[in-house]
Amino acid sequence: MTRNIAFLILAAGASSRFGSAKQLLMYRGKPLLQHCIDKANRLMPGQVYVVLGANRELIEPVISGAAVMVNDNWADGLGSSIALGVRSLDLDYDAVCVLLADQIAVTSEHLMQLLDAFYHNRVGGDKIVAAVYAGKRGVPTLFPATLFEQLGELSGDSGAKQLLNQPDREIIEIELPAAALDIDTRQDWARYNR
Repeated sequence: MTRNIAFLILAAGASSRFGSAKQLLMYRGKPLLQHCIDKANRLMPGQVYVVLGANRELIEPVISGAAVMVNDNWADGLGSSIALGVRSLDLDYDAVCVLLADQIAVTSEHLMQLLDAFYHNRVGGDKIVAAVYAGKRGVPTLFPATLFEQLGELSGDSGAKQLLNQPDREIIEIELPAAALDIDTRQDWARYNR
Protein backbone atom coordinates (compact mmCIF):
# COMPACT_ATOMS: atom_id res chain seq x y z
CA MET A 1 0.00 0.00 0.00
CA THR A 2 1.31 3.42 -0.94
CA ARG A 3 1.76 5.60 2.10
CA ASN A 4 0.81 9.20 1.58
CA ILE A 5 1.30 11.13 4.81
CA ALA A 6 2.18 14.78 5.25
CA PHE A 7 4.37 15.72 8.20
CA LEU A 8 3.48 19.10 9.70
CA ILE A 9 6.13 20.43 12.09
CA LEU A 10 5.01 23.23 14.37
CA ALA A 11 7.86 25.68 14.95
CA ALA A 12 6.17 29.10 15.00
CA GLY A 13 6.42 29.95 18.70
CA ALA A 14 8.64 32.62 20.22
CA SER A 15 10.31 30.24 22.72
CA SER A 16 9.62 32.82 25.43
CA ARG A 17 10.35 30.41 28.30
CA PHE A 18 13.63 29.44 26.66
CA GLY A 19 14.71 33.03 26.05
CA SER A 20 15.85 32.63 22.43
CA ALA A 21 14.85 30.72 19.28
CA LYS A 22 15.16 27.13 20.50
CA GLN A 23 14.48 25.91 16.94
CA LEU A 24 18.08 27.00 16.26
CA LEU A 25 19.72 25.17 19.17
CA MET A 26 22.70 23.33 17.77
CA TYR A 27 22.71 19.61 18.43
CA ARG A 28 25.22 17.28 16.79
CA GLY A 29 26.08 19.95 14.23
CA LYS A 30 22.54 20.82 13.16
CA PRO A 31 19.73 23.04 14.43
CA LEU A 32 17.07 21.29 16.53
CA LEU A 33 14.43 21.97 13.89
CA GLN A 34 16.58 20.44 11.14
CA HIS A 35 16.82 17.19 13.12
CA CYS A 36 13.01 17.04 13.20
CA ILE A 37 12.78 17.72 9.45
CA ASP A 38 15.34 15.02 8.71
CA LYS A 39 13.48 12.43 10.82
CA ALA A 40 10.28 13.09 8.91
CA ASN A 41 12.03 13.04 5.52
CA ARG A 42 13.42 9.58 6.26
CA LEU A 43 9.83 8.35 6.17
CA MET A 44 8.08 10.67 3.71
CA PRO A 45 10.66 12.49 1.57
CA GLY A 46 9.28 15.65 0.02
CA GLN A 47 6.15 15.59 2.17
CA VAL A 48 7.44 17.61 5.11
CA TYR A 49 6.06 21.04 5.99
CA VAL A 50 7.19 23.49 8.68
CA VAL A 51 5.06 26.28 10.13
CA LEU A 52 7.21 29.24 11.13
CA GLY A 53 6.20 32.51 12.76
CA ALA A 54 8.29 34.24 15.42
CA ASN A 55 11.96 34.47 14.46
CA ARG A 56 11.14 33.28 10.95
CA GLU A 57 13.84 35.52 9.43
CA LEU A 58 16.47 33.77 11.58
CA ILE A 59 15.18 30.22 11.15
CA GLU A 60 14.19 29.91 7.50
CA PRO A 61 17.68 30.53 6.02
CA VAL A 62 19.28 27.72 8.05
CA ILE A 63 16.82 24.87 7.40
CA SER A 64 16.24 22.74 4.33
CA GLY A 65 14.19 19.77 3.18
CA ALA A 66 10.77 21.16 4.09
CA ALA A 67 8.18 23.46 2.57
CA VAL A 68 7.87 26.52 4.80
CA MET A 69 4.49 27.96 5.74
CA VAL A 70 4.34 31.26 7.62
CA ASN A 71 1.83 31.89 10.40
CA ASP A 72 1.67 35.65 10.86
CA ASN A 73 -0.76 34.98 13.73
CA TRP A 74 1.64 32.69 15.57
CA ALA A 75 0.91 34.46 18.87
CA ASP A 76 -2.62 33.01 18.71
CA GLY A 77 -1.17 29.62 19.63
CA LEU A 78 -0.67 26.10 18.31
CA GLY A 79 -4.22 25.82 17.02
CA SER A 80 -3.67 28.63 14.53
CA SER A 81 -0.48 26.97 13.23
CA ILE A 82 -2.19 23.60 12.80
CA ALA A 83 -5.13 25.27 11.02
CA LEU A 84 -2.89 27.21 8.64
CA GLY A 85 -0.75 24.19 7.89
CA VAL A 86 -3.62 21.81 7.21
CA ARG A 87 -5.50 24.35 5.08
CA SER A 88 -2.38 24.65 2.93
CA LEU A 89 -1.94 20.91 2.36
CA ASP A 90 -2.82 19.01 -0.77
CA LEU A 91 -6.14 17.28 -0.13
CA ASP A 92 -4.82 14.04 -1.63
CA TYR A 93 -2.95 13.12 1.55
CA ASP A 94 -4.36 10.20 3.54
CA ALA A 95 -3.40 11.90 6.81
CA VAL A 96 -1.24 14.52 8.44
CA CYS A 97 1.19 13.81 11.26
CA VAL A 98 1.52 16.83 13.53
CA LEU A 99 4.72 17.07 15.54
CA LEU A 100 6.77 19.58 17.49
CA ALA A 101 10.30 20.64 16.61
CA ASP A 102 11.44 20.42 20.24
CA GLN A 103 10.53 16.78 20.98
CA ILE A 104 14.14 15.84 20.48
CA ALA A 105 13.91 12.24 21.76
CA VAL A 106 11.24 11.24 19.21
CA THR A 107 12.90 9.18 16.47
CA SER A 108 11.96 8.18 12.93
CA GLU A 109 11.22 4.72 14.34
CA HIS A 110 8.70 6.22 16.77
CA LEU A 111 7.02 8.09 13.92
CA MET A 112 6.91 4.88 11.88
CA GLN A 113 4.91 3.25 14.71
CA LEU A 114 2.20 5.87 14.19
CA LEU A 115 2.17 5.35 10.42
CA ASP A 116 2.04 1.57 10.77
CA ALA A 117 -0.86 1.78 13.23
CA PHE A 118 -2.78 4.11 10.92
CA TYR A 119 -2.51 1.90 7.84
CA HIS A 120 -3.06 -1.30 9.79
CA ASN A 121 -6.33 0.01 11.25
CA ARG A 122 -7.87 1.80 8.28
CA VAL A 123 -10.46 -0.93 7.77
CA GLY A 124 -13.75 0.25 9.27
CA GLY A 125 -13.01 3.96 9.21
CA ASP A 126 -10.15 6.35 9.62
CA LYS A 127 -8.96 6.80 13.17
CA ILE A 128 -6.64 9.23 14.90
CA VAL A 129 -3.35 7.68 16.01
CA ALA A 130 -1.97 9.53 19.02
CA ALA A 131 1.15 9.24 21.12
CA VAL A 132 0.46 8.69 24.80
CA TYR A 133 2.90 9.88 27.48
CA ALA A 134 2.70 11.25 31.00
CA GLY A 135 -0.83 9.85 31.21
CA LYS A 136 -2.18 11.93 28.30
CA ARG A 137 -2.60 11.86 24.54
CA GLY A 138 -0.48 14.34 22.64
CA VAL A 139 1.71 14.97 19.65
CA PRO A 140 3.05 13.46 17.58
CA THR A 141 -0.45 12.60 16.39
CA LEU A 142 -1.62 11.37 13.03
CA PHE A 143 -4.97 12.79 11.87
CA PRO A 144 -6.87 11.21 8.95
CA ALA A 145 -7.93 13.33 5.98
CA THR A 146 -11.55 13.10 7.17
CA LEU A 147 -10.59 15.55 9.93
CA PHE A 148 -8.75 18.09 7.77
CA GLU A 149 -11.75 20.41 7.70
CA GLN A 150 -12.01 20.42 11.51
CA LEU A 151 -8.27 20.89 11.89
CA GLY A 152 -8.43 23.84 9.51
CA GLU A 153 -10.80 25.60 11.89
CA LEU A 154 -8.67 25.31 15.04
CA SER A 155 -7.57 28.33 17.02
CA GLY A 156 -6.07 29.10 20.41
CA ASP A 157 -3.21 27.47 22.25
CA SER A 158 -4.80 24.11 23.05
CA GLY A 159 -3.99 22.84 19.58
CA ALA A 160 -6.04 19.78 18.70
CA LYS A 161 -6.69 18.69 22.29
CA GLN A 162 -10.45 18.81 21.87
CA LEU A 163 -10.21 16.24 19.05
CA LEU A 164 -7.90 14.06 21.12
CA ASN A 165 -10.19 14.10 24.15
CA GLN A 166 -13.63 13.56 22.64
CA PRO A 167 -15.14 10.72 24.69
CA ASP A 168 -17.00 9.18 21.74
CA ARG A 169 -14.03 9.13 19.36
CA GLU A 170 -12.09 5.91 18.98
CA ILE A 171 -8.39 6.72 19.05
CA ILE A 172 -5.47 4.38 18.56
CA GLU A 173 -2.95 5.04 21.30
CA ILE A 174 0.77 4.43 20.94
CA GLU A 175 2.80 4.48 24.16
CA LEU A 176 5.61 6.91 23.45
CA PRO A 177 7.43 8.01 26.62
CA ALA A 178 10.13 9.72 24.53
CA ALA A 179 7.59 12.34 23.46
CA ALA A 180 7.32 13.59 27.05
CA LEU A 181 10.69 15.30 26.65
CA ASP A 182 10.37 18.66 24.98
CA ILE A 183 12.80 21.51 25.31
CA ASP A 184 10.95 24.43 26.89
CA THR A 185 13.62 25.92 29.12
CA ARG A 186 17.40 26.12 29.30
CA GLN A 187 17.19 23.70 32.25
CA ASP A 188 15.46 21.15 29.98
CA TRP A 189 18.26 21.54 27.46
CA ALA A 190 20.96 21.18 30.10
CA ARG A 191 19.31 18.01 31.47
CA TYR A 192 19.10 16.50 27.99
CA ASN A 193 22.75 17.23 27.28
CA ARG A 194 24.16 15.76 30.52
